Amino acid sequence: MISMMNVKHKKNKEPPSIEDIDIEKLLKQQEDENFDRTRGGQDNIGIKITAMGTKNGGMLLVGQDDLAKGGKTPGINETDFQREFTNAISNVRPAPLTRQKIFDYKGVKLAVISIQNAGSLRPCSYKGVYYERKGDSNVPLQPEEVKRYHLSYGSANTEDMPTHASRKDIDEEELALYAKKLGKNNKNILDSVTSENNYLTLRGVIVLSKKPEEFLEGCFFEVQRYSSMMGTAPEPVGTALKISKPARQLVEEVTALITQNLPVSRRYEGAKMIEAPAIPVIIIREAVANAVAHRNYRSHEHIRVRIYDDGFDISNPAVLTQKMWFEILSTHTTYHPNEGIYTFLNSVQLYEGRGEGLWKIRDELERLGKTEPEFKVIGETPSTFYVRISLSPAHTRDAQFKVLEKMLGSRADITASDVIKKLNVSRVTAIKLLNTLVDEGRLEHTGAARTSRYIVRHRYDEQIHLRDKLEINLIRAPKKKTK
Repeated sequence: MISMMNVKHKKNKEPPSIEDIDIEKLLKQQEDENFDRTRGGQDNIGIKITAMGTKNGGMLLVGQDDLAKGGKTPGINETDFQREFTNAISNVRPAPLTRQKIFDYKGVKLAVISIQNAGSLRPCSYKGVYYERKGDSNVPLQPEEVKRYHLSYGSANTEDMPTHASRKDIDEEELALYAKKLGKNNKNILDSVTSENNYLTLRGVIVLSKKPEEFLEGCFFEVQRYSSMMGTAPEPVGTALKISKPARQLVEEVTALITQNLPVSRRYEGAKMIEAPAIPVIIIREAVANAVAHRNYRSHEHIRVRIYDDGFDISNPAVLTQKMWFEILSTHTTYHPNEGIYTFLNSVQLYEGRGEGLWKIRDELERLGKTEPEFKVIGETPSTFYVRISLSPAHTRDAQFKVLEKMLGSRADITASDVIKKLNVSRVTAIKLLNTLVDEGRLEHTGAARTSRYIVRHRYDEQIHLRDKLEINLIRAPKKKTK
């Protein structure tokens, strides 16, 4: 059994360094509480990461048999390992921070994973089962042991999770800027973003480290430009840009990148032409800052930005569930899962106001006569928060829906191709319009790809009724007697 005193007061060990590993020595090292090895496999990797994340962290060597079984080194297939590792870590809750390194050894490849303990978020579970590292074993925790962990640590803030980053990884100019803006000295700022072993917390990495992606997997923006001909699906233009910088710089650079790739509006003052972004920078910046501050930093997914000819969208791993989002919409409440990150960004004026950003985006687009922005939560734990900002005039969208209404009045079903031909829009816009009617309960979507179609809801209900009636009649029909 676990002692509450030990759980609560035991000091975290300094995370092992993965950079200066002597692979020869590691291959001979005995398994203990902070070191284990495995030939591979998703579940093996997931359980060992979970157990060490619950206890004091450690190191996992992948590609070698246990010493008790001979210690042979069959090595790994790097592609298979990356898939197994990704699938394993996605099933760990909460996922401790990890780093990995691939080594070439006598003609084979070996992987070493450095695992940070989950700090005040422990214990960790894999596929719903809690594990702890005890000696050289990974042991499932009994309900009473899990309860003691929860009682000892209580509710915890994800931002306080320790990482592998140290103070030498800090951008000193960012530190000086925040010290000035927050009216504190450098030491005060550093104390608020470091763990007890003087490593940066998750908050410190996001706000102050030079390249957060080196310490938090998926901690970057991927920005992709798309272009399309009328009636065709958008095609990517060039390669996606990957950006990982301190939060303030990240928000400003991504905002500028989106702005530069959107159309501009022009007006004239006498003979002078004045250009301005078709979507005000204040709207773009708010959407980008929201993704950074509200992101689920336990997730290994990154933030995606897609820029189109008529607007842009942002998808980021979310802490919110669909139920939480509906409550926020109905009560107009605020929710900041990463309060510390928000505080830093707010000090450099990258937010309009607590909980007001999304509503101001909506109000500003309405004032400009643009289509209402789309905000929604997709999926459940893990979920994605999706934002779509469009340049389309609001009356254009209203007119499109009127044409659709007329089409639906004389049809049993409709396809995206029908909408493309009738409205002369892209496939993405056609599907978006149809899915809006699905959300409103007007249409029912069936099929996929080439067989995809949308059935008018009252016709769909009639089909279901007839099918059910037929099934009931078949059940009630008397069976023929056999001779």
